[in-house]
Amino acid sequence: MTIARAKSKTVFGVPVPVACFLFAMMLPTAVSLNLGGLRLSAYRLVLLVMFLPMLFQLLANQRGRLHIFDALLLTHCFWALLALIKWGGFAQGLESGGIYVIECAGAYLMGRLYIRSYQDFAAMARAYVGLVLATLVFTVPEALTGIHILHDSLASAFGGPKAAYIEPRMGIERTFGPFDHPILYGVFCASAFSLAYFVIAERKLTKFSNVSKVVGVGLATFMSASGGPYVVLMAQIFVCAWERVLGTVQGRWAALFSFFAIAYLAIDLLSNRTPFHVFVEYLTFSKQSAYNRIIIFEYGTAEVARNPLFGIGLGDWIRPVWMSESMDNFWLVTAVRYGLPAFFLQVGLLLGMVWAVGQRPNFPPAWRRARHAWAFTLFGISVAAATVHLWNALFVLFFFLIGTGAWMLDAQPSRQKRKTRRPVPIATCRPARLF
Repeated sequence: MTIARAKSKTVFGVPVPVACFLFAMMLPTAVSLNLGGLRLSAYRLVLLVMFLPMLFQLLANQRGRLHIFDALLLTHCFWALLALIKWGGFAQGLESGGIYVIECAGAYLMGRLYIRSYQDFAAMARAYVGLVLATLVFTVPEALTGIHILHDSLASAFGGPKAAYIEPRMGIERTFGPFDHPILYGVFCASAFSLAYFVIAERKLTKFSNVSKVVGVGLATFMSASGGPYVVLMAQIFVCAWERVLGTVQGRWAALFSFFAIAYLAIDLLSNRTPFHVFVEYLTFSKQSAYNRIIIFEYGTAEVARNPLFGIGLGDWIRPVWMSESMDNFWLVTAVRYGLPAFFLQVGLLLGMVWAVGQRPNFPPAWRRARHAWAFTLFGISVAAATVHLWNALFVLFFFLIGTGAWMLDAQPSRQKRKTRRPVPIATCRPARLF
């Protein structure tokens, strides 16, 4: 039940390039080099060093066959590069676009090329969850005292600024961990939930070690006191519970998508607000935040309508004078900056890859759990990305996680017969126990 894998050195089972990448993501952006006005953070340095070797390996089919999703990713990056050149001219566009390509394509290729088997994926999951749990040593005291231990100590060592003051929520200080904002820390932690539940705990919550890892991820997410990370976590818990209860039911995912569609139509028909307005209002902490995100959506989509092909690059967007330039919607930022083609290529990569991996038959149980962990993680981040922007470490993390599922496109399970449960009709199914 293994697939051919390229030989590479590992650290605790994790390929060395991936280990360096994950470690570099845990360093604040203050830990960086400035070369001619270009900021090279730790994870950018790792991706920059590895980019050309990874691109060569991809084009030479050295670590899995080249497929359409690689083409979608590279075309997305090429279009974003064109949009930035159109905005700032060749020199400025090449500098800004080059960094975008390094971060977007480089992070994807890191996961795509170095996670080539279930063993690689499981080792990555253990390392990722381990990093999240390790941050609790610092973020629990941080939430109680307001002293940003990790961020400020590392930033000060490299002459960088300390964490900005942010109002407490729910009686605790919002924690930064090693990241530049509580939202970044929270999404980083919440993204580990499905990996902890499906891969490390193997869906079994009867052992203390398993429960402690899953609960630890939830606790770390809570320390951020941010709505976006909570959405990532809740979305994963919801689909995990759906899979747990209806795991043997044929057509359960079609039923889930039908449920979402019916809910959307019901809100649209019965409410005097759009479903987007309702969604944002109930998934943010304050009415002010919800109102701000609604205004961002209205002015952002108007900007897309004015510049549908190449967007506005890194230029300023039209908005009320009292609004910040920050746009808290990752999907909208992509369309505004790089145009609708870049947006559809990005969405096509994500949805197409999840659908293609989901169609692969005869996966052994461990591989199916890995598939669920990967897809549910991306689902949670994608939902939250409608209300938060993914930038710096979270941007590269998102594309890295997309790439880590590519091995399942090439995976060749053993042909020996296995005992598998035949899906039962939904009408005769009894709900399974949740735990």
